[in-house]
Amino acid sequence: MDDLKSFATGGAKILESTKGDLTGDGRQGAVLIIDPPGGENAKLGEGPARDVVLVVPDTAGHFQKAASNTRIVPCATCGGVAGDPYGYTKITKGQFTIVNGGGSRERWSDEYTFTWSAARKDWLASHVLRKVTDSDTGKEKTVDLTAKDLGDVSFKDFDPSHLPEATLP
Repeated sequence: MDDLKSFATGGAKILESTKGDLTGDGRQGAVLIIDPPGGENAKLGEGPARDVVLVVPDTAGHFQKAASNTRIVPCATCGGVAGDPYGYTKITKGQFTIVNGGGSRERWSDEYTFTWSAARKDWLASHVLRKVTDSDTGKEKTVDLTAKDLGDVSFKDFDPSHLPEATLP
């Protein structure tokens, strides 16, 4: 992870790094979840959002920043009583998924999947699954959005706040 630490600057720390083939070319890149400074003493639901940074190897094999987004992984205290909402990152060939969740009685989860487009040389939003479950009643609501529903949205421009929420009546 030492080669990745240079992407966390200004007092930020790498919360998690997940390595895998981000572009489908067989070379190992990484998805970094960067935790900015200043969130340690934040009140519940407040604090700085995390930066999701995609790094890929250059021709010499050194990691280079390819894209980033600060709208996907919420702050450390934004998961409600469930705690830190960041769940995990999963990489499969040419694709990655970031999972967040939280809540209390109403437990929510969001899964955001991005797929490499060789034609665009960019990662595009390809699937979003948002879910909420009432832990008392067992009622659930799911919002399942495909690439067609999402349109042509790149990772760096993706903003979950523009998507429909999964909410219970």
